[in-house]
Amino acid sequence: MPQQCKLMLDNYTGQYLPGTAIQGRVLICLDSETSLRGVRLILTCKEHTEWMGTESYYDSEERTQKSRDTQFTGDRDVFEIKQWLYGDQNASTSLHAGQHMYPFQIILQQNIPGTYHSEKGSVSYKLKATLDRKMAFDYSDEFIIVINSPIDLNFIARPEDLQSTHYSDEKTVCCWCCAQGPITMDVELPKRTLIPGEQIDVTVYLSNLSNTNVENVTLELLQKLNFKVTNPEKDDKVEENTFVSLRDVGLGAHGENTYIFKVTLPPNVFLPNFTQCALFSVNYEYKIVAHLPSMHHSLEVKIFPSLGHIPLAASGQPPFSPGAPPEGELYPSMGLVGEHDVQPSAPLLDPKEQQFSGPGQHTNQGNFEPPPPSYDSLKWPS
Repeated sequence: MPQQCKLMLDNYTGQYLPGTAIQGRVLICLDSETSLRGVRLILTCKEHTEWMGTESYYDSEERTQKSRDTQFTGDRDVFEIKQWLYGDQNASTSLHAGQHMYPFQIILQQNIPGTYHSEKGSVSYKLKATLDRKMAFDYSDEFIIVINSPIDLNFIARPEDLQSTHYSDEKTVCCWCCAQGPITMDVELPKRTLIPGEQIDVTVYLSNLSNTNVENVTLELLQKLNFKVTNPEKDDKVEENTFVSLRDVGLGAHGENTYIFKVTLPPNVFLPNFTQCALFSVNYEYKIVAHLPSMHHSLEVKIFPSLGHIPLAASGQPPFSPGAPPEGELYPSMGLVGEHDVQPSAPLLDPKEQQFSGPGQHTNQGNFEPPPPSYDSLKWPS
């Protein structure tokens, strides 16, 4: 019988929601009595960024400043949860030959980032079981797991974000030395939150008292992903995605018009959750522009809404929680099953005894499951 440490998950898909439990077993197989510190289990969340850039350096031989292509990277442990299933790091113990089974349960926090991967970096989760042997090579096994973390607007938005708000921009058009009349754009936003599949009407009132025509009026809803690296020096990049792009006719001189833009956030849009991350962040922006001829500056209003999966509850009402969806509904169960009927070599660890390194608390959250990323796309930083 080969000596080994085998990690087995009850949920064979390896996909989980915040607030749920990762359950499974660690199987230890030994062909002789073995001295060890113990059997430990560690869940780690890491964020990693990278891209090619240009670095400035001093060439001491030629005594001149030069530049070269360099790989920029950023690495950070977001949090870590550790359990000792048998023994501990400060003691010495042993296990006799044969098979030893250790059930485990790790309670995920509610407010944790979701698994993410792109060309510029990743947020990854790794679960690793180790037979920690003294003065010898350890035996270990690991899984890359996927966390589907919906964004709950009740944590990031405010009750007043459900109220209608107004924004405006005004410009007096000049032609040579003569000032014409003003052009005014007023924007009414019914609320500052939005969830996938939802539609809202954005009202734009345009008053043109100048002699210049407004060519057209546009509205865009943009996602701006921000990435940071720290080595060999700090740098950042922004990636912009357009979720909604609408366009309407312009407005002639000395005219006025009211535009109603029907904004629908696509139901399958990807909204990453970067809670607790330092190398990743995301912002959203409404950009409403009344375009003037090229010799003039256009009127522009920018509004920064909150986008998420779970809507903000109205004032005086409890936060929305979708709960467990019925069988056959849009968001199926994650496939968690009950505890297997095995006789453990050690008792199941109480979730309160988990060693957690990182901010946040353990709470429960409803079973909302956005589309997960592909396993093939996941990259664990070395």
